[in-house]
Amino acid sequence: MNNYQIYIDTDEPNENAADFIKLDVSRTFPQLGIFQEGGPYHNTLEGILGAYVIYRPDIGYVQGMSFLAAMLLLNLDAVDSFICFCNLLNRQCQLAFFRIEQKMMTMYYSVYEEYFKENLPKLFNVFAKQNLSPDLYLVDWLYTLYSKSLPLDVACRVWDVYLRDGEEFLVKTAL
Repeated sequence: MNNYQIYIDTDEPNENAADFIKLDVSRTFPQLGIFQEGGPYHNTLEGILGAYVIYRPDIGYVQGMSFLAAMLLLNLDAVDSFICFCNLLNRQCQLAFFRIEQKMMTMYYSVYEEYFKENLPKLFNVFAKQNLSPDLYLVDWLYTLYSKSLPLDVACRVWDVYLRDGEEFLVKTAL
């Protein structure tokens, strides 16, 4: 028996996490219909997210995780999706955001701001004058690795390059 199946069979995530998962799964890629109640991947997506909560109770479930797991499910079977999902969330950037490590998040915002200021100074100044700080928009992009905010085909390409090139590409994508 594989580890994913053990997590699925062992226990259920705590009630709050299960409620959040159910709510988020129903809002995941609604245009596709495959993750909504009665859709072919609805229960599988809930299972992956619930298994993750059991696997990593220190992180639990955080809104936006459903988009990451769904992107993987669009390309892999449930077991491989779970494994990749766990590995993806162990990356430094995702771990910082999903653990809500403010110090690390601020570091990522600062790196982004420097890159923004250096590469698009006029637009950076417009954002600065409007008091649009990166924490207002960057957090949603990074939580979902752009899968919620970009068209699906573009998000898939972003993931391809991100998985090849690493976190630096997430900053470049933001611009």
